[in-house]
Amino acid sequence: MYPGMMPGMGGYPMGGMPMAAPMGAPMGMPMGPQSFNLWALQPIQGSWMSMNAQCIYQMPQAIRNTWWFPLLNTISMDQYQRVYMWFMGVDRDRSGTLEINELMQGQFPGGIRLSPRTALRMMRIFDTDFNGHISFYEFMAMYKFLEMSFNLFVFNDRNRSGTMEPHEIQPALQQMGFFIQPRTAMLLHRLFAIGMAVCDVNCWVAICAFAAQCRSAYQMLFMNPYYGAMKPFNPVEFGKFLDIVASLLE
Repeated sequence: MYPGMMPGMGGYPMGGMPMAAPMGAPMGMPMGPQSFNLWALQPIQGSWMSMNAQCIYQMPQAIRNTWWFPLLNTISMDQYQRVYMWFMGVDRDRSGTLEINELMQGQFPGGIRLSPRTALRMMRIFDTDFNGHISFYEFMAMYKFLEMSFNLFVFNDRNRSGTMEPHEIQPALQQMGFFIQPRTAMLLHRLFAIGMAVCDVNCWVAICAFAAQCRSAYQMLFMNPYYGAMKPFNPVEFGKFLDIVASLLE
């Protein structure tokens, strides 16, 4: 059973919204595999960005250049307001940014709590100016990434056990756009499951965070003129890169 669920509600959280539907999405919205693909995200109708176009120009260029920038265009105005209230509740020192200890204290979609290692990965993915602080725009993208990760976990947890089997990890990652080899998926499970035979939601989030951090490294290496000729992003080629990086952890 997932956090927020009531016994006997057949996999539905309190309030009756289907767990696999993203926050702010219409009831009954289809959640096929394409909906989870990070490289095929489409702006939603009535997104907060479409209603606040000036915000795009106010954002630092570093944010607009990230691979995860399209996540911001999948947030509705309603969700924007709720995430803002969440942000203010976690920003205990009222600095206008979040630090790693505040990220670990927060509770994310599905009751996810970030371990120190996963929180550090999130900082390295979404902290675009590398100052050790997460701005609100960066936080919104991080929140949406965690929400997508959780929804994909639920989508693949067919028996509502709150876990995934190790062999289910590779196809789930492929739905997200990470085309890795089965051996890599098994390795990541072994590294992040902390001795568990199955993959729970926190293990899954740790795996997704590792894959996303590799995506940021890939962008820095192959899509940055500082390091040489720029290459267009190819998900299959990136999958090979992810296989190699993961093998170094073994």
